[in-house]
Amino acid sequence: MIFDDVFKSLVENTNDVIMVMDSTSLDDGGPLIVYVNPAFEKLMGYSSDEVMGKNPSILQGSDTDKDTRLKIREAMSSGNRIRTQILNYTKTEQAVWLDINIVPIKNKQGKVTYFAAIERDLTEHKMLESRLEMLASTDMLTGLPNRLATMNKAAKEFTRAKRYNRPLSMVMIDVDHFKLINDKHGHLVGDHVLKEVGKICSATLRDSDVLGRIGGEEFILLLPDTPKANAEQVAERMRSRLASATIKHGEIELTITASFGVTSFTPDDGTPEEMIERADTAMYAAKNGGRNQVQTAA
Repeated sequence: MIFDDVFKSLVENTNDVIMVMDSTSLDDGGPLIVYVNPAFEKLMGYSSDEVMGKNPSILQGSDTDKDTRLKIREAMSSGNRIRTQILNYTKTEQAVWLDINIVPIKNKQGKVTYFAAIERDLTEHKMLESRLEMLASTDMLTGLPNRLATMNKAAKEFTRAKRYNRPLSMVMIDVDHFKLINDKHGHLVGDHVLKEVGKICSATLRDSDVLGRIGGEEFILLLPDTPKANAEQVAERMRSRLASATIKHGEIELTITASFGVTSFTPDDGTPEEMIERADTAMYAAKNGGRNQVQTAA
């Protein structure tokens, strides 16, 4: 039929990936692929022969969202249409984000016999989205979380500590005499110092800890599930490492120190800002007490 020829031409020449699966194999290791168009072969790197009769799970990996896979499976088992986004992998194991629209195809008796998946490559869009998210949450100088991201994380950890009565500590960190470094050596050297401070302070932290730069030469450290005594030890370890480090920038060699203020969550705290204020007060007590020391809020 002319219509069949036109339809085949459209499917074969579209830039969208099209994959057809047999619905009758759903309960027997399926669905199984019965057709892929040239756009599929070009994007995914598999020939038609390599995927024919295979389950589409061969395109998925450990990072493919399990909930998304389950939702797709449930929709197909119910004979329903579903549109979602999924992370698949090419033959050469390149990650590909796809906007996927799965449509049931029924025979004359109204029974679903096939599913057609119409897919569009979203990888560049996802990469841009990820880049924008990173720019919005990252301090561009040090690569640490910026003030907004750090405050958001502080709010989440505070809520968790309050709800589950879990320990939470904060440490405020301020580089001593930083203005003198800028005035004497210039802002490029000052920027390098801040980068190195971030690296030195991050070196021994757990994955759950968060070190952020909140402005100027000030940093804040969030220590979930950490009581005050342990937080004091972490701060003292950082203080010692900073004081013993030599920071080099070209021919310039610098030794620096920092002042640390420690506080911990109490059931009377109403907001994370109350904790931050206490840590800040303790940090200024360290400044006023001679710098290069750790002070703890009462």
